[in-house]
Amino acid sequence: MTTPREVRRDVSSPSSVPETEYLPESDGKPMAETDVHRSQMIELLNCLEEYFRSDPRVYVTGNIFLYFRNPEGERQAISPDIFVVRGIEKKRRRIYNLDVEQKAPDVVLELTSRHTKVEDLGNKRVIYADLGVSEYFLFDPLDGSLTPQLRGFRLQGGEYIPMVGPRSSSAALGLDLVVEDDQLRLYDSQTGERLRTHAEAEAARRQAEAARQEAETETARLREELARLRARQG
Repeated sequence: MTTPREVRRDVSSPSSVPETEYLPESDGKPMAETDVHRSQMIELLNCLEEYFRSDPRVYVTGNIFLYFRNPEGERQAISPDIFVVRGIEKKRRRIYNLDVEQKAPDVVLELTSRHTKVEDLGNKRVIYADLGVSEYFLFDPLDGSLTPQLRGFRLQGGEYIPMVGPRSSSAALGLDLVVEDDQLRLYDSQTGERLRTHAEAEAARRQAEAARQEAETETARLREELARLRARQG
């Protein structure tokens, strides 16, 4: 939803930049978004974090500055709504600095709107392709300015090729992206199961644990009953 912001220009080579160099996590400008956009973003982040929670080498985040170098070597920053990086440490970060991480996001998802669509389909699309983001998705949860409501692109030969078909599938994540009642849902491509939020997954775990304990209690009861019957028969 936010537009790229050039935060600092630095023509030095990436290798000369120390890892301890401080880069701002904010430019002081308010980040405008609707309740619908924010709720959708939080739910998607929640589902992705839960889905990859047991993998220490998958980083899921959103709405933080991603620092990169443009072709002239100048440092810039962009703030994707959601992005996922495979093969790096899962930890909390203030910012995502490509000079340090040395790994571009595998997937970026932008929640677009009437005001950001041109930027999302134009400048941001070019930037993500240049960075080597393998898959780029756009979803409009609100005002119908994007047709279709969900659009996906896959990087081929340095350019984004539109995905076709009723479902947008992410090969990088192993997930299907599906629009249901103007909400973007994520499904496991192999099992067909919808991804759960932290709360949903925890509720399912509690339910499964309760069922297990109930089954163990019933098994113990039946064993005791069987033992009593054998004792009577003996």
